[in-house]
Amino acid sequence: MSPTRVLAVVLSIVAAVCAFLGIRRSDATVEAMDRGEVATPLWSPRRVPQPIVDAVGGQRLQAALDAAVVGAGVDACFVVDEGGAPIAVRAPDVPFVPASTEKIVTAAAALAVLGGDSHLETKAVAAAAPTDGVLDRLWLVGGGDFLLMTPEAQALREEIPALRGFPTTSMATLADAVVAAGVRRITGGIVGDDSRYETLRYLPTWKDSYRTEGQVGPLGALTVNGGFSQLQPEPVPVQDPAVFAAAELGRLLEERGVTIGRGADRGTAPDGAVDIAKVESPPMTAVVGEMVSASDNLGAELLVREIGFRVEQLGSTAAGINAITQELTELGLPTTNLLLVDGSGLDRGNRVTCQLLEATLDLGAEPAFAALWSGLAVAGQSGTLVDQLDGTVLDGKLRGKTGSLDGVTGLVGIIEVGRALRFAFIANGPFTETGGIGLRGHIASIIATFPDAPPGDVLVPRPTGEPATAEP
Repeated sequence: MSPTRVLAVVLSIVAAVCAFLGIRRSDATVEAMDRGEVATPLWSPRRVPQPIVDAVGGQRLQAALDAAVVGAGVDACFVVDEGGAPIAVRAPDVPFVPASTEKIVTAAAALAVLGGDSHLETKAVAAAAPTDGVLDRLWLVGGGDFLLMTPEAQALREEIPALRGFPTTSMATLADAVVAAGVRRITGGIVGDDSRYETLRYLPTWKDSYRTEGQVGPLGALTVNGGFSQLQPEPVPVQDPAVFAAAELGRLLEERGVTIGRGADRGTAPDGAVDIAKVESPPMTAVVGEMVSASDNLGAELLVREIGFRVEQLGSTAAGINAITQELTELGLPTTNLLLVDGSGLDRGNRVTCQLLEATLDLGAEPAFAALWSGLAVAGQSGTLVDQLDGTVLDGKLRGKTGSLDGVTGLVGIIEVGRALRFAFIANGPFTETGGIGLRGHIASIIATFPDAPPGDVLVPRPTGEPATAEP
């Protein structure tokens, strides 16, 4: 129902109730009138003005948001609600290219399928336990942990404001565990095993600039440092993430006095291999939180493949997308017009509605999906919003998942300026990425004004002659 109709319905109901009860005035009201006093009836709309204020505020919010969209010359959808009650909507079920706002959907599916307490595991295995400290070969088996980092990469992340304080998995901890298991020499070297997932490194429909500009590293079940051999001054993606991870473990082991007999290689661990050491990721709640707040493209894509592996025993993007779509439907979310090509939102073939994004965000009120809210970036403070909207009324008051591509901008989140409002916004049009960031900030600022309406005693004036202090 549109805000205009809501206002009309509210006013009609209030008028009807007041008309009915006005006939049955209390004795006190009659006595007051007999004395020449003018009093507010017990059931006057002035005693319960908030629904009227909200209805007027919703009408103004709708008009302001519509004007902002039309003025920007873009196609857009938005949904704004308070506690499940819609306040302003535009094209809620029309599909749009979502960019990274799609990650909120991937996050919800990951929590539902994998479980918030689960972990991603990376193991070091061998054909047999070490003999006198010697192994023939050591296989490093990947489990999809995109947060696996060397100490150097961990330190570098702390220097980047948008990544500071986010969880990682320590490869140094794994190296320490291998040494603690008694390994002193590996004659045949270390072999990277990423057989858990398919080895398609980049989706064929992605722009090549995603790879060359470092927006996403090569996909694989075994990866370290996001699949980059160098992060600064320019990111350099590796050719084979499994081999690179094996080489980095070898380097860390050599620093701890372990002799490595030959260079890193790739292959599959033998059946019946013995566990030598392992390292687990933080719990899935933290993993998902990092993916959402930092807008981790690699993380989103590997979570898709892990979902596919868990549901269909096939660690492919296609299997994961099928499983996610099914899970969203089972969660009762509005999946009409949904089309997913990947899990990160990089692909321009994705189509998502504002209705779905807002409904998915609402899951965050449930304990099992709390990471959908706790993982949101905070304006002016953390994640992808660390350097946006700072110094404005939204600084620290807006938590959201951003989305940005050329011609695509989006923001899904919660604004707590006075009252907590949940919202979803996507715009597609002829604008730059920078222009899109400005547009979504403007939209969020408008939402923060709700309810921009006169107070109740202006909307419903006092009876003529009633003193300002008459109403309790």
